[in-house]
Amino acid sequence: MLAVHWAPVSKTKNILKNGITKSHNGLYCFPLTGHKAVDRWWVTFFNYSTSRERKKYNGIVFRIKKEDLPAYFGYWMGATTRDIYKKKIITLKELEIKFRETLLWRLGEHIAWAEGVGHCGDVDYMKLAMERMIKEPKALTELMMEPDFMRYSLEDYQIVLSHSISADRIIKVLPKESEFGKVKRLQKKQEDPRKRNFSPEE
Repeated sequence: MLAVHWAPVSKTKNILKNGITKSHNGLYCFPLTGHKAVDRWWVTFFNYSTSRERKKYNGIVFRIKKEDLPAYFGYWMGATTRDIYKKKIITLKELEIKFRETLLWRLGEHIAWAEGVGHCGDVDYMKLAMERMIKEPKALTELMMEPDFMRYSLEDYQIVLSHSISADRIIKVLPKESEFGKVKRLQKKQEDPRKRNFSPEE
């Protein structure tokens, strides 16, 4: 799974040299979806918070590996730096399942609202989503192409890893105005890590 860690522009040069250093709680990142508004939503949220100074951020892209676990995947809304996240996810497969289950739950919710079949507590959203997937195998895939659905599903989620990320694992730097959809295609062309092209704003 590709992930993006957002850091102030002023720290980008140091990160490219020394890697992403985890905080005392872990290393915070977000699953890279390819939708610009989704992947940088928390940056927008914090920058429009009256209690924080607005900053320019670059996105540091890397691939999550087994060595980064255990991890936490879940809510971050309302959290503070004092919060401790219990990192119960111990395999990459489990992380992928948690991510997919989150989207499936939202798919079930989406169906329930659209068809007026009930609200949370009245309907098993996961069951509803699985039933729809049997009838329409591409139902979730098609929704994942819609930025509004992905933002609603993931905007208050985060991944917290256990370890720092070394500089040689950085795949790409996303400048604050870049388009995200090109990241995976560019990665496939980068067979030699020495040929990586970083173009952050510094």
